[in-house]
Amino acid sequence: MNPIRNESRGASRVALAVSGDAELLQDAHTAFEAVALQVLALETAAETPLRAKARQPFLVLLDLERADTLIVDGTRLLEALKTSPYTSTVPVIVVLPYSTSEEVQLSVFQRGADECLVRTGSPELFQARLQAMAKRHSAPEDLADTVFIDGLSLDLRARKVLVNGQTVALTRKEFDLLNMLLRRRSLVVYTTHLYHSVWGYGESSPVDSHTVKVHISSLRSKLGAEFRKKIVNLPGLGYRFDT
Repeated sequence: MNPIRNESRGASRVALAVSGDAELLQDAHTAFEAVALQVLALETAAETPLRAKARQPFLVLLDLERADTLIVDGTRLLEALKTSPYTSTVPVIVVLPYSTSEEVQLSVFQRGADECLVRTGSPELFQARLQAMAKRHSAPEDLADTVFIDGLSLDLRARKVLVNGQTVALTRKEFDLLNMLLRRRSLVVYTTHLYHSVWGYGESSPVDSHTVKVHISSLRSKLGAEFRKKIVNLPGLGYRFDT
């Protein structure tokens, strides 16, 4: 059984890997596991935009192994990801086959790729490069267990929140919502992503925006006047934690 096909419910640090190559997927799993990234494998490019919108992944790994036949479809997918307001800021790493020409590599960058990686004969070297790319796109606090912002602290291991030194009792879902908002502060966190990630429903499930709204309202109330106003509602999109 392939261990990277099943994503844990509610996981927030996911890398989407678009590939049907089991060896590449295993290399990605090994590389990303070291930086606390879970790999969700997608075998077809067609489902990628919808899954990326719903999951808001940490990054997308796009395999163009058969570049001679897939380069058109692949670059169209790349353009779709980079022009959508839901996924334009998600880093995309494009993997190209052995001995890919510089001309093809350049065209991939021109179409919006954040990184371009040519396969090598060494799995260890390939994994090391993938891991280094993932780290480059990580803010230092993104991997930290504790986030501290202007008197508000969140301890992921202890699942504890303090406001100006005072403990704030949050439900599990309120804590997970705050964690996601803080780690993506100043960025829009879409309602679809919050619902699918925090509540753990599959992307095919309809989004219950009212449920998210109710929990956000409760979270604001518990955080108090100072931080309530920092959780900004963006109608039709989602929420943003302003600093």
